[in-house]
Amino acid sequence: MLDLPFGDQCFDVVIEKGTMDVLFVDSGDPWNPRPATVAKVMLMLQGVHRVLKPDGIFISITFGQPHFRRPLFDSPEFTWSVEWNTFGDGFHYFFYILKKGQRSIDGERPGNKLQVPSINMLHEELESEDYLFRTNIDEMDF
Repeated sequence: MLDLPFGDQCFDVVIEKGTMDVLFVDSGDPWNPRPATVAKVMLMLQGVHRVLKPDGIFISITFGQPHFRRPLFDSPEFTWSVEWNTFGDGFHYFFYILKKGQRSIDGERPGNKLQVPSINMLHEELESEDYLFRTNIDEMDF
């Protein structure tokens, strides 16, 4: 993750789940993480940005709250927009979508909250009979 062995602009999508969380384990104060931690996180983000194609998407699923992650995502060297939403009831986690080449204009970012249905709504839909009736098994490939 700190030295991605891939060529430039070779992926449409990069997904990480908890990778940044691992890098922040020994970060010290979350408001002022150790410089070594920030350097590792930035190295990972630089690698992701490098391997993404233009208009590529980086998806980050993390416990890291926006006020801790956005200063890193918003670094001037990156050309991506940042959208996010919160999921979970007891423990909250965050789902970030960063789209390369679509950097938001300064001042717009606080309103960049991703609009997606809640996990509870998705769970309720999957548990309801309506979902089963809308599934067409005849069209599925087995």
